Amino acid sequence: MGEYAVRMQFDIDAGHSTVLDALSTAQGIASWWSTKVEGAPGDAGATFTVSFPDVPQPFEFAVERDSSHAIAWRTLAFPPWWAGTTIRWTVTDRDDATGTRLHFAHEGFDPDNEVIPIITPAWAQIIHRLQRYAETGESDPFSRL
Repeated sequence: MGEYAVRMQFDIDAGHSTVLDALSTAQGIASWWSTKVEGAPGDAGATFTVSFPDVPQPFEFAVERDSSHAIAWRTLAFPPWWAGTTIRWTVTDRDDATGTRLHFAHEGFDPDNEVIPIITPAWAQIIHRLQRYAETGESDPFSRL
């Protein structure tokens, strides 16, 4: 895979555990990304899928965890334009100690991959929904099934 990564940082007015639960539970992910999540998105070594309308099969991920404040999802065979890439989420304290700083990276793209201009703004919109969910507890997924 390539060396290109989409990177973003968001400040979230919610605690670490709230943000991590939104990233590591099927119910959490279903509240901000897509309503159909199956598997164990928070368990190291586990796999999970996320389904979307009008997509022929679910997105497939393997979970990698190296600490209590970081989680990574390695993309398996589908979608093929993401296969082999890794989505990394790292949660840290904000400088003002009033919330959480979320560092996001979607790594492993070839620099000329034509999906980059599409996924970059899409991830910004999706992560904004994650932020709202963590701050308010109100579910507003990007995609509903």
